[in-house]
Amino acid sequence: MDADRVCSLTRPAPHRLSALGFLRLRPAGGAMLICRDRHSISDITDGWSREIQPPTSREELLDFFETAWWRGQWKTDGPLTPLALLKSMYRSARERDLTTLVFVTKEDETISEGIELADGGLLFDVNELERPAILVPSNDPETWTEASCAAAFEVLSRTRSRKYYPDRTIQFLIMEIDRHQFVRLLTAYGLDLPKFWRPPISEPPELEKEARVSSAFEPSSPKGLEVRQRGRKPTKFERVKEAMRRDIREGQRTMASIDVLLEKDLVDAYGGFSRDTMRKARTAVLSEMVEDAMKRDLRESRRTADSLRTMREKELGETYGISSDIASKARTAVLSEIVEEPNHDK
Repeated sequence: MDADRVCSLTRPAPHRLSALGFLRLRPAGGAMLICRDRHSISDITDGWSREIQPPTSREELLDFFETAWWRGQWKTDGPLTPLALLKSMYRSARERDLTTLVFVTKEDETISEGIELADGGLLFDVNELERPAILVPSNDPETWTEASCAAAFEVLSRTRSRKYYPDRTIQFLIMEIDRHQFVRLLTAYGLDLPKFWRPPISEPPELEKEARVSSAFEPSSPKGLEVRQRGRKPTKFERVKEAMRRDIREGQRTMASIDVLLEKDLVDAYGGFSRDTMRKARTAVLSEMVEDAMKRDLRESRRTADSLRTMREKELGETYGISSDIASKARTAVLSEIVEEPNHDK
C-alpha cells in the first residue's frame, strides 16, 4: 500500500503496541473485520493500523482524518462542522480555557514581532512562537462563514489536536464516517482500500421476500390483550448518558465543561430528571471517556503503565481535563485490566 501520502500529512511516529495486558483491547490473531455502513474514527484507525504497510500508527491515521476533515474532504452527520468547532475553540481561547493556540485578526497586533535589541537583533518569546496563530475574519464569530474561515481551517488541518487541543481529540475519535466517504477519501489520495472494512452484506432477495410474506400473515393478538414489545426501554439514566455523549460528540460541550456544571444546571440541561440521576450519569460518562483516553495513551505508547500509576492525582486530573476523583478511579480501573489479563490467559 502506498502510505507515503498519508504519512506526508502526518508527523512520523513509531508504531508500538503497549503492555501485554492490553491484548484485550487489540485481540491477537486475525484481522478485525467491520461490516457496517459507517463506523467511528477510533475503530477505523484501530483496524487500519493493523494491516497498513509500511506500518503506520493510529496517531498518524488520526492525523490524516483530522487533516481531511478540516479541509472538508469528508463530513460527519450532526451539527459538528469545522466552522462550529472553530467557533467553539475561539470562545474557549477567549475564556482562557484554551491557551495552546492564539486566534488573531488582520487588525490585531498580537502577533509577536520581537523586541529589538541594542545590536539590532530581535528577541522572541519562545512560548509565543510555539503557539500556532489562527487567523480569523473578525472578533465576532457570529459573522464568520466557511468561506471567510478557509485560512483558519487550513492552519488547523496542520495542527494536531493531540498536541494543541487534546481535550477535543475525543470528538474526532467518536466521529463516524460512512463507507462511501471512506472509499472516496482513500481514492482521492491514491491509497489502496484496506481489507478490514467490508461492504455490508445484504439479505438474499429470497430471504427478504420470505420476511415480507411472514409479516403479512402474522396472526393478530386477541382483542383486548396487550402485546408487550420485546426489549427494555432505555432508562432515564441511559437517556441522560446518551444526551451527554451526544453533546460531547457534536462539540456542544467538553468533558471539562460537563464536569464543572452544578447539579441544578445538569437538571436544567438534560431533561429535568432527579439530581441523583444526573450526578450518576455524568460520573459514568466521564469515567468511560477518561478510561478510553488512558487506554489509548497506553496503547499508542504516549504513556506507560508505570508512569500512569505514579502520577499524582492533581496532575492526573489536569492531564485528562477532568476532576481528580474521577480520573483517579478511571486509572484504577484501567490498571486493573493490565493486572487481570495475564491471570485470565492462564
